[in-house]
Amino acid sequence: MTKLRKVLIVDDNPRCGELLSLAFEACGCVEVETEAKSRNALERVQASRPDIIMLDIKMPELDGFDVLSAIRGTGDSVPVIMCSGSALQNDVRRAYASGCNGYLEKPASLEGYRNMVSAICQYWTMNKLPDGM
Repeated sequence: MTKLRKVLIVDDNPRCGELLSLAFEACGCVEVETEAKSRNALERVQASRPDIIMLDIKMPELDGFDVLSAIRGTGDSVPVIMCSGSALQNDVRRAYASGCNGYLEKPASLEGYRNMVSAICQYWTMNKLPDGM
């Protein structure tokens, strides 16, 4: 796989978007874009052509499932990782059934975000899950 260059974060919670951004920026040489409005997410995906999308589930207007359906409805196969505060099995099943590439529960700290993003970056470059995952 090639190096991860561009990440789009779609999350209505500014704090979560900020923590994800900081964690990706700590991995180095990654351009990070954030979108807080789920209604604008599809336009951002088409305009920025990210390598990966980090997508929240619980958002006003359109939820993450709606956004994911819209992305997949255009035929776009960009990798999408659902990153949610929900660990409900129904949400996990629905996310995979909707076409996500991964599902992660949001960490509670910046260090947790850094560890999660480090594992994503490591997976991206090695094309395999890191040890312990």
